[in-house]
Order: sequence, then C-alpha cells, then structure tokens
Amino acid sequence: MIGGTLALAMLSMLIHYEASFYLRLVLESRKSLSRRARIMTLTSGLFCSHVAQIWLFGAGAWVIIKLFDYTGTLGGIPHIQFLDYVYLSAASYTTVGYGDIFPLGHIRFLFGTESLVGFMLLTWTASLTFVEIRTHWQDLENSDSR
Repeated sequence: MIGGTLALAMLSMLIHYEASFYLRLVLESRKSLSRRARIMTLTSGLFCSHVAQIWLFGAGAWVIIKLFDYTGTLGGIPHIQFLDYVYLSAASYTTVGYGDIFPLGHIRFLFGTESLVGFMLLTWTASLTFVEIRTHWQDLENSDSR
C-alpha cells in the first residue's frame, strides 16, 4: 500500500513536471501567440495534466483494492464502480474533502497522500500561471511607456 501510494505520488509529480516543462517550451517557441492564446495554452495544458493525475490516482486506488485485495473500500454508496474511485480522487486531489463518498480502511492513506500532492501541484500551477500573467503585465507596461 505504501509503495503503491508513493509510486502514484511520484508519477503524478513527474507528469506535472513534464507538462509544465513542455508547455513552457511551447510558449517560448511561439512568442507570436497573443496574450490570450498564451494564457489559454498554459491553463488548458495544465488543466489536462491535473485531470490525468486525478484519473491516475483513481485508477491506482481501484487497482490496489480490486487486484491486490488490500483492506479498504469506499463508504457512502451501496454499489462501488470504477468512476466512484475517480470521483473520490477528484475530491481528494482538489482538497475539497469527503462528502457523499469516503474512503474506509487502509486506502485512506492513498487518498490522504493524494490531497497533499494535489495541493502542491495546484499551487505549482497557480505559480506558473502568475509568472506568465506577470510577464504579460510587464510587456504591457513597457509598450505603454514608449
């Protein structure tokens, strides 16, 4: 359980790093993009990265429970399906918290770790977006002062 959780966390961070790095290269190579297109490229690319990570954790939880038979399940619903794991993953990753579906047993470690990873990576996204927007503000100020 611990090894699988750490592997999912590391893979999630790697996905986010690679997406961030690639998007930065795209933005650097396409200076002619409008401000709006640059921001939309960055935010939509990072959004897709976050969605992939949410699905990664949801699928990972499903695999750990179904294939490796660890103790744990989801509470709050009578019939658990794959998308329920993805739903709980989204709630955990975004640190919204548990509501109608919640983890029971050892799988709580995975979803608790996912909350920390999600918080870190969402904060990273906010920082990258701020840097891109600040660059545009500076460009606007420089062009207005001429």
